Amino acid sequence: MSFVLHPADIRRGEVAALVADLRAGRDVADFRFDLLVPPGLRRLSVTHWTPVQVALRAAELLAPCAKTKVLDIGSGCGKFCLIAALSSGGRFTGVEQRPHLAATAKRVAGELGAARASFVSGDMADLDWTLFDAFYLFNPFYENLMRSIRIDETVPSTGENFARCVSTVQAKLGGARVGTRVAMYHGFGGDMPPGYEQVTREALGTAFLELWVKTQDHQG
Repeated sequence: MSFVLHPADIRRGEVAALVADLRAGRDVADFRFDLLVPPGLRRLSVTHWTPVQVALRAAELLAPCAKTKVLDIGSGCGKFCLIAALSSGGRFTGVEQRPHLAATAKRVAGELGAARASFVSGDMADLDWTLFDAFYLFNPFYENLMRSIRIDETVPSTGENFARCVSTVQAKLGGARVGTRVAMYHGFGGDMPPGYEQVTREALGTAFLELWVKTQDHQG
């Protein structure tokens, strides 16, 4: 007796296998995650979404214990937070200015059962960064300077906005407490504020993954 699997059953099987691999900390091909998002977002993966191997390592660096709260600045479709939440013990929040991307991230989180990943739609400047122990940035502002890599035209992309975003990050990180961890892939467009020391710089994929830790408060 033969039977044919329904596409929904095939997808559930693929999702279950992906979750099992991520929970085990195994590196997986990026296309396996990218299939979870709409086709229009998959084409952005190479430029805008964190590679799986980078997400796995960044999660390891940022969340050394289960109580660690990590904020992903410009979380897009949620790829970093979702992979990190499934492969490590921390809690991951993504802030994203485009509502449709945040909505996609929430949907995929539900499909994956990634309970320790959550997403906020809005301006990063409006969040209280002191609620978090660590931060992740994958150069989320560079699309303001290069029209050819813009995600879409739903939000303003200008040099002025780039400068504002970089300044906001520097101010927020400057006000973070000692011990705060910051992981960056392709940087964020500016220099780290005083008081931070670079702990590691590892070659991964197309760039370096850097970990910075705040070792002292800066006065003045």
